[in-house]
Amino acid sequence: MFGLNCNKERGALFSGERAPKTKKQLAIAERDHELIMLAKDLVNKEGFANLTMDRLASISPYSKGTVYNHFCSKEDVIVALCSHAIKVEMTLFNRVLDMEGSSRDILMGVHVAYHIFARLEPILSTCLLTAKTPWVIDKASSTRVEILNQLEEQMIDNADAIVNRALEEGSLAMSAAVSTDAVVFANWSLAVGSNALVTNATNSRCIHRLQDPFTILNNINMLLDGMNWKPLSSERDYKRLWKHIEQTFFAEEIELLAQLGR
Repeated sequence: MFGLNCNKERGALFSGERAPKTKKQLAIAERDHELIMLAKDLVNKEGFANLTMDRLASISPYSKGTVYNHFCSKEDVIVALCSHAIKVEMTLFNRVLDMEGSSRDILMGVHVAYHIFARLEPILSTCLLTAKTPWVIDKASSTRVEILNQLEEQMIDNADAIVNRALEEGSLAMSAAVSTDAVVFANWSLAVGSNALVTNATNSRCIHRLQDPFTILNNINMLLDGMNWKPLSSERDYKRLWKHIEQTFFAEEIELLAQLGR
């Protein structure tokens, strides 16, 4: 039976995540990406609950056996989707990491980037919450899990660098009881949680009654002001900065969101 077990060697061969060296490897990588994009479209239309290997094979031009050569299970597909999501996020993040301004300005740029990503990809932006559950990780190939972990480490390294810069420039001071890890986690959890709720829980009374278009920014300012990360929101017009970042670094994405009515 196809996909009974995740074969580690097969995952390494067909994952499409390794740099292709031969024409055959290039073809495999291109097919892998094609299948991931088909899975992405399926999840966007029908949700993760309806993602199955049979469903993916049925909408692809390939046989079920070929699909199973790339993914040993639907959980393997979910992990691959999550890796794809992180790559897209990092592409957006990289636009603002070298922008002029204080460490808080740069962090604000990263929050803007993630907010745009969450609006463009409301389902995919929550993929990590699904991909990191034990029942997904345990059924995915070790190759794809390793790749996902490496991508996560890259994102964490970039976040650590922003916090370390804040400490060096003196705009942030932390007590011995608070670590860089805690600051990074606080920002990540706020970004994922706030954007997931605003984007996907619009029928909630708590979300529906919000009138301020800068709800996400308000949450960020409350967090960073609470950390005494300077300049404080009372000292800097972060709404103006938010708009500047959108227009300067993400003009095409903002235009697309307007076209999509988001």
